[in-house]
Amino acid sequence: MQMLKRVRILLYLMSKKNGWTKRVYELLSERAMSSTELSQKLKETHRYNPHARKITLVLRADKVRFMELDKVGVESWTRRESHQVVLWGRPDKNYGDSYPYLSSN
Repeated sequence: MQMLKRVRILLYLMSKKNGWTKRVYELLSERAMSSTELSQKLKETHRYNPHARKITLVLRADKVRFMELDKVGVESWTRRESHQVVLWGRPDKNYGDSYPYLSSN
């Protein structure tokens, strides 16, 4: 019971500071997305969208609603800037093994 109270309080505090996590939760119901894709999607609805690194840090702390599925490569114009980013999903969903990582339930 005490643990449930803590989780509720934590979710309340996170919703105030990082309100965009609700939108991410909705986006991940359709398919898994990288933190870079999530940042671009949030740009459509939020004036100040979080960067991919911030998304990774916040979602990593919320293990109840989000889980890391894999790391995927992000290509860029210059090879020097290519890097790996986290592929995010929800624990209550099953996703395909290849892009676009569609949800099967």
